[in-house]
Amino acid sequence: MIPTSQDVESGTNKGLGRQGVCLRPFAGLLPALIALLLLGALFWAKQRDPFYRRWFTLQTADHKSFECVAVLPRPMCQYPVVVYAHGSGGDLLDDGTALRQIAELGLATISLDYDQTNESVFAAQWGVVLQHLGRQSWTQTNAVAWVGFGLGADRLLEFSLRHPERQPQLLVWLSGTGQRPAQTNGYGISSHATILLVHGQGNQAVPLANTERLASFLQANGLTMEQKAVSNTSYDMESEQGVVFRLVGEYCRTHLTGQDDWEHYHSMTQWQAGSVPLWLLWLPAAVWALGWMWRSQYCKGAPSEQIKLSRSEIVLRWLAALLATWTLAVTAIHLATPCYPVGSTTSSIARRFLVQPKELTDFEYLAAQPIWRGQRLKTLLDHVESVGYTRKTVNWQLDDKMYWDFVLSPVITGNAGEQLNWRRRLWEEYYPLTRRESSPEDAARVVVRHLRERITVAKSPNLPRDVPTILLRQITDEVGFEVIYVAALRSVGVPARLDPGGHASLWRDDKWEPAPRPSILRL
Repeated sequence: MIPTSQDVESGTNKGLGRQGVCLRPFAGLLPALIALLLLGALFWAKQRDPFYRRWFTLQTADHKSFECVAVLPRPMCQYPVVVYAHGSGGDLLDDGTALRQIAELGLATISLDYDQTNESVFAAQWGVVLQHLGRQSWTQTNAVAWVGFGLGADRLLEFSLRHPERQPQLLVWLSGTGQRPAQTNGYGISSHATILLVHGQGNQAVPLANTERLASFLQANGLTMEQKAVSNTSYDMESEQGVVFRLVGEYCRTHLTGQDDWEHYHSMTQWQAGSVPLWLLWLPAAVWALGWMWRSQYCKGAPSEQIKLSRSEIVLRWLAALLATWTLAVTAIHLATPCYPVGSTTSSIARRFLVQPKELTDFEYLAAQPIWRGQRLKTLLDHVESVGYTRKTVNWQLDDKMYWDFVLSPVITGNAGEQLNWRRRLWEEYYPLTRRESSPEDAARVVVRHLRERITVAKSPNLPRDVPTILLRQITDEVGFEVIYVAALRSVGVPARLDPGGHASLWRDDKWEPAPRPSILRL
């Protein structure tokens, strides 16, 4: 029996219907797969964050609410605590940078949005915060520091003098008014509390004499007191706030945990312990894709007719295969070759495929140095590529000899075993900050300020002095600080070296000059 056209059409519709029913459950495969991959990546990034951030609300006895925020290091355990009170006009959002700067040093930090118009309300709020801290499992109640800035500094000092039984182990006073408390009678001042007064030398709003009178008052009442001045900064310390809060955090940690604790210090920003691998978080996406592939085997439609390719289509397919092979080979050269040690073969491949023509002279000069034995080619290429890009964009010009010896060269101390793989990370961090500076000296000021914000300078034995380890642990001594200072200057195109005294110097106006110093190296 010969099928009619209606039968053929009916059969075709059935086949299409069968395929449509089978394919309909998998229409959302791609969006679901992307969503699973994205959620896995977000969770991976979050659990690698070295801090917990907690926003919460507290109430005073008269039921007035106020907001607080805590920044806590990972993993969760007991930490020394720093409680921070911002200055006039400040809020919790502005406190984030200061809290994180201190928390990086392994200290739990907390701040509150206090009443800035009524001192008695502030006292009630501060008392509630202290009660809250006493109930927290992450608080070391015998290692607490109060840090106040501006108005917050004056309020904390007043509260401390009025409530000696609640004084902390340390009180840091930053850029307050310097006025002696209005009422001195009846204060029960306890000598166990140490007070650190920090004042900007360039402070025109509040004279340094005010701070000195306050220091005399505190000493006369038997308190242990220290006074520090920060050079070239105003009342709000705006240009040096990052450095100041880093120094305050270091001072608090030293006072609360002891000087010897620095020997084993590792920065919280390098915290990765217990982090789940990204591939493990992407397993649900992989299971989803495999399940779809397995299920799709049951959705095959009627066999299609054999397709005959024309000669031009065959040629195009072969050409596509050749191009894919060539692309894979070039990719392998760029990814695999830099992982091998510097040698005649790898250097030859780099000259032909990996080094730009304009950077070939720098590559030849650096590759000829006897420092690359056992070093990976990637380290050599990082130095050539990063500095080559910087040289084209900086606003100052150098002759080749000065450029090769004191910018391109990765050798700073010349010590045996000096590690050379530091250029890329420093360049990525400091070049964006200095690329618009008009002179080496201006660039050096930016570098040293940012460097001191990130690197602790301590007086402990066995601290690292090689650049990669300093960057990893973010701590060194004075000798190591000069070494990484020179490395950071070279990374942004400033010719630098260690002078005979071991201090960083830079080339400016055809002579070597001492590099700009931090506003304050240690409190």
